[in-house]
Amino acid sequence: MPKLPPRTEEKVKLIALREDINSYDRYYFGYQYGLGSEYIAPYLKSKGVELSGAHICEIGCGESGVLAALAEEGAAEVVGIDLRELAIESSQKLFDAIGIKGEFAIHNIITQPPPEKWRNHFDVVLLRDVIEHLEGTELSLRHVMDFMKPGGWLYVVFPPYYSPFGAHQHLLDNKIGKLPYIQLLPDLLFTKAYKNARLQIDVEEVSMLRRIRLTIGKMRRAIKDALLELADEQLYFLRPVFKLKFGLPPLKANFLKHIPIARELGALEASYLLRKKE
Repeated sequence: MPKLPPRTEEKVKLIALREDINSYDRYYFGYQYGLGSEYIAPYLKSKGVELSGAHICEIGCGESGVLAALAEEGAAEVVGIDLRELAIESSQKLFDAIGIKGEFAIHNIITQPPPEKWRNHFDVVLLRDVIEHLEGTELSLRHVMDFMKPGGWLYVVFPPYYSPFGAHQHLLDNKIGKLPYIQLLPDLLFTKAYKNARLQIDVEEVSMLRRIRLTIGKMRRAIKDALLELADEQLYFLRPVFKLKFGLPPLKANFLKHIPIARELGALEASYLLRKKE
């Protein structure tokens, strides 16, 4: 892992003092926190999103590093929800270790309506690398909107399906899974990539992503159909998170926005800042 920014390094050192937090959680929290503090918080503020005093929710929070960075911007409340019990338990431990208050809960936004206390409640909702896993993009966005105040903001990030590793083939943890663009193969050949996959659950995940095939074009249509206002769209050749993971600086690909095939194949990340109408 590349050298962490000083603020992130500080947090990682605090976490290292806790024997009940494993190296996996330290790693993922560290780069998530760095991404939140170095990129996401400055980006949101540059677009007029008020974080100080805000009620913020991250759906699919993982180890909640990004949420911790946003909490330190003066948020009144931060809530992380995830399907995985381990992620929720880890998030609570990590927040305790760095002395930040947060609320965490297991919740499925597709099958469960939001509790009354969360309905139309949040000023800012984050959906990072989650939307591509949800069946029915427009319907999923509408479910997320139930959490948002009128005028609230939604920040969505995902890797387009036809980008080099948009099928998440790296999850298969085999030789074929290390190759870019294997999702361009016809079904018969693509399924051979499953051979010798490490875990069946990863095979199921890659199969689901192939079924959904979320593209930039599909995302744009879903945003329009869900009646969300588009405040900003950013495309990247090199994702901002790569700086924390690999030391590679972000590289934008916004000139591809109006070139349909090229944007789907070339942009490794598409991000959207959306607003729920008043």
